[in-house]
Amino acid sequence: MAKEIATIQEIFDLVETADPELIRLRMAETMASDAFDKQYYFDGFLGCSYHQDHTSFCIWSPTAIDVELLLYESDVSDEYDVYEMREESETGTYFARLEGDFKNTPYMYRIYFPDSTMTITQDPYAQAVTVNGGRSVVVDLDEGIPDDWENDVRPPFANARDAIIYEASVRDLTSNMNSGVHKEWRGKYLGLTQEGSRTANDYPTGLDYLADLGITHLQLMPMADFVTVDELNDQPDNYNWGYDPMHYNVPEGSYSTAPRDPIARLKEMRQMIQALHKKGLRVVMDVVYNHVYEHERHPLNLTVPFYFFRYHSNGVLSNGSGVGNETDSTRLMFRRYMIESVVYWAKEFHIDGFRFDLMGLHDIETLNLIREALDKVDPSILMYGEGWDLDTLLANDKKAILRNAYKTPKISYFNDQLRDAIRGSDYGDAADPGFITGKFMTEQAVLASFLGGGNLSKRDANIIQAQQLVQYIEVHDNRTLRDKIALTHGQESVHLRKRRQLLGNAIIAFSAGMPFFHSGQEFFRTKHGVRDSYNAGDEINSLDWDLMAMNIDAVDYFKGLLKIRKKYPFFTEKHQQTFMENVTVIKSDYQIIGVHYHTADQELIIIFNAQLNDVEVWIPEGGWRTLARDNKIVVDEFMPLVQGNGNTTVPILSTLILERVH
Repeated sequence: MAKEIATIQEIFDLVETADPELIRLRMAETMASDAFDKQYYFDGFLGCSYHQDHTSFCIWSPTAIDVELLLYESDVSDEYDVYEMREESETGTYFARLEGDFKNTPYMYRIYFPDSTMTITQDPYAQAVTVNGGRSVVVDLDEGIPDDWENDVRPPFANARDAIIYEASVRDLTSNMNSGVHKEWRGKYLGLTQEGSRTANDYPTGLDYLADLGITHLQLMPMADFVTVDELNDQPDNYNWGYDPMHYNVPEGSYSTAPRDPIARLKEMRQMIQALHKKGLRVVMDVVYNHVYEHERHPLNLTVPFYFFRYHSNGVLSNGSGVGNETDSTRLMFRRYMIESVVYWAKEFHIDGFRFDLMGLHDIETLNLIREALDKVDPSILMYGEGWDLDTLLANDKKAILRNAYKTPKISYFNDQLRDAIRGSDYGDAADPGFITGKFMTEQAVLASFLGGGNLSKRDANIIQAQQLVQYIEVHDNRTLRDKIALTHGQESVHLRKRRQLLGNAIIAFSAGMPFFHSGQEFFRTKHGVRDSYNAGDEINSLDWDLMAMNIDAVDYFKGLLKIRKKYPFFTEKHQQTFMENVTVIKSDYQIIGVHYHTADQELIIIFNAQLNDVEVWIPEGGWRTLARDNKIVVDEFMPLVQGNGNTTVPILSTLILERVH
């Protein structure tokens, strides 16, 4: 057996005598060691810092033997000047300071390694790039700040348990011609700055629609620079959700009206956030630190091969992400990278929350350190993600997954158990039904999550408080709820299928935890049966505002449900014990769930009827005013009171909400 290799120098010494496979194995082994992290961890400046009279560059590449800075004449020119960078041997960094004004100059690094290989790469710490991320760019970051940015403030918001989240893509929200948004702004950051956009029949769309919906947070799918969309091509089939990251600290250029201008995307993204804030909406950014699109050509791997990604002992990449690679958040320099990147977006772009893609591939310590860093910026910033238990080399007790949620008390997790209990599994042929689609014996499974997760198995979801659960039944992944219901009940009338969806939406609206809705879920969005539409183009993905107008009654019902949720404190009670003391389950069988909320001052009854007929349900004594019935909000305060200590009728496939009148 080959001897243990503990240092980079020993690996370098192997270059001329050992075969490449041995070098690769030893490199992966050494780069993953604590000894390497301890020796080469660097906490100083990295990236590019522009000043009018000089610019500084610093890159961390401890396994390099030489690094050169290449400055290009323009974003399209192949002509460049070469500058030797000074090695900082104690830290593994290379540094250069150039005198003069280099604003808007594209640059790259040329890195030489001891095995005679050489790479040319963008700066992994870049904050501006040329079109399609081809080169890093020296910019004056102050030029990316819009007018009155210093007065942009986060809308008032105190606690994660008060959040109501609505997920959308920047592009999807305004790309449809029926959005009423200016043609040149459709599908762009600026599309969400336009006030007064309307459908042909004068219903609000875009920014105004979102502002009136009743949500607190707009979660936008990846906005950091990604690979598979040509930023110069505005064709409707040139499309991707953006889970193919390239430059983690640069806004995506395809959402800019001027992708060739490295400053425009910075400014326009801020303008969008500013406009949403003025409307009272907070903005959540979907971040994808768990993998990259192609690790072979990603700046992280090109600057420090074998360091930023997880490898098996045979040198093969770990693939918990399912796309060929996964990053290693336990490596100190990637942990630093993640923390500083998130804080950068929070500080410089006023981002109000972060949704972590495949969060279970990250370790608990790193996630908690990110939470601590965000608390120093603003403790009201949300932090949540996909806590799926994936096949990765990370030890189970270190994974940021639902089973370990008690170790991350200020971080929340998507609750797929409630999703599956309500709508059924989406896997296989997706024919599995749930509570709203007629599956028997699902009431307890729904209640276990609906009441804040306190009764969920600790083996599945070990949470401390309800706000750690993101409660949902539809998200960008998998089929829309409308398409899912069509699979299980395609023979049924559209009218009944819509009632099933309205019932499901109501369950989420009143779930203890953080309710989460996919854009268009409230008006029966369809993707025409496409399960995962990540690259399906605008025809499938764009939000159909005419469909919204056709289902305005459903939208009004959705708004009403959210108003009821906000009015009553039952649904946002912080302490699980107090919550459970104030709730009584009055019915949980035969596809009916009835819950009685009660305090000294207020009482509510909510009954979900998933049967294909009206049902009679007993309610406690007293007089009860109807707030919602038959999938409508009741606004007539003079309706006769419902008398308790007897049965009341709950219409087919609907939600009944009653308030006690004292």
